Amino acid sequence: MKKACYLLTLLALFTAGIFSSCKKDDQPDPSRPHITLSSDKFTGKSGQELIVTVTVTAPNGISSFVITKGVNLVPDLSFGTNGNLAVAGATGTEFTYEFRYTLRPEEVDKLVGFNFRVVDGKGLAAEKDFTLNTTVSGQQLLYSYRWNLKAKVWKTTPPADDLKPCEADDYYLFNRDGSMVFGYGASACTLDGLNVYTNWSLSADEKELSITYHSLFNPAQVTVDKYQVVSLTRDKLVLSITYDLTVFGLSDRELFEFTYEASPR
Repeated sequence: MKKACYLLTLLALFTAGIFSSCKKDDQPDPSRPHITLSSDKFTGKSGQELIVTVTVTAPNGISSFVITKGVNLVPDLSFGTNGNLAVAGATGTEFTYEFRYTLRPEEVDKLVGFNFRVVDGKGLAAEKDFTLNTTVSGQQLLYSYRWNLKAKVWKTTPPADDLKPCEADDYYLFNRDGSMVFGYGASACTLDGLNVYTNWSLSADEKELSITYHSLFNPAQVTVDKYQVVSLTRDKLVLSITYDLTVFGLSDRELFEFTYEASPR
């Protein structure tokens, strides 16, 4: 009986020793460098800014801190120097870096990755990977196509088709720099050209499109029309706006809806 108890005691001590050894092996080496990212992936729209906080600890001192970028698993040689960005000022045993990157239209639906790598004074290294997914923004959709007017509906009850034959070939060209062209096609209406269209902007939530124009004969007379974006896809743009038509004996809340279809610029 005593022998059995003795063997059980030895077995318990042996087992405790194994778990204790495993626990020690699982602990990171405190002398090695370490990198922490505020996040390791991000999904956003083109034109949006990415901000990632990178925290580096290196008990042996930081020798180098380099960020590498790849697109579809191929190094992006346009990033930094041949795809590598050496972070200036990365020294000491602790370092915090705010990485900023503007999501690019040309990287929509592509696999974009960043690798953060630090090497310490003894040549020991640590690294972290970051994955970026860029989706198309409303702004990019607007300036990527020519938008041709296909329907104009006066929504006041009862709704009525209000597209005139001279408007059937009207179109918008929204430029990437915020400038724009309102084209009247070959069949311009009588008053077309009396307003000069200059700028456009889309709200951050992509729900309101502002279009700025001024009078041909009085440039100081500037008007900003604010359209509600009903829908915006790669193929179609639907806008609505309320006009004050009391001068024509109507209400000040006459609702119109415009439908545009996309074509190559």
